[in-house]
Amino acid sequence: ELRSAGTFAFDTETTALDPMQAELVGLSFSTSPGQAYYVPVGHRTPAAHPELVEGQVSLGEVLEELKPLMEDPSIGKVAHNANFDLMMLRSYGIEVRGLDFDTMVAAQLVGYNATGLKQLAFQVLEEEMTPITQLIGTGRKQVTFDQVGIADAVPYAAADADMTGRLRTVLEPSLEERGVQAVFTEIEIPLVPVLVEMQRNGIIV
Repeated sequence: ELRSAGTFAFDTETTALDPMQAELVGLSFSTSPGQAYYVPVGHRTPAAHPELVEGQVSLGEVLEELKPLMEDPSIGKVAHNANFDLMMLRSYGIEVRGLDFDTMVAAQLVGYNATGLKQLAFQVLEEEMTPITQLIGTGRKQVTFDQVGIADAVPYAAADADMTGRLRTVLEPSLEERGVQAVFTEIEIPLVPVLVEMQRNGIIV
């Protein structure tokens, strides 16, 4: 379905906010508004509750299937803060090609002050998304996403990909209206993989 769609929105769920140290917990995909999928690969739960990770897929098998798809430049990819997702997947041997839209970058270019996906979804789409703290908690009792049961993770993660795809349909025409389409397609989007390469390798100062 992802291949035949020609373009799709995707998102990664991880154990941390630093992509160089985080581990992959799952990936979500959406090809049309209101429809999305979550592929869990790294959920961990206490041995007493195996039902919380029922349905998990082998990380190796998922990466093997996804690599040709994600590295195919003819298939368009949409992400929110693609820098993070590209960094994550590079750590697992996948070099994403075909990135053609980043909703965070587009939102900044057309003048939205919010950069987070949930804030943008509320501002642009009037959709209120579940906050991450509802799943992982706060303070000393906070856990990482890999400790969230799959049943709870599915709607949260799938919504990330779904809203990313929906935001594109609204933000893309705005780029043209604001006269910044060329800046977006010729400078900002090609710069994302360059930044990823710089961040992974570091620079000499």
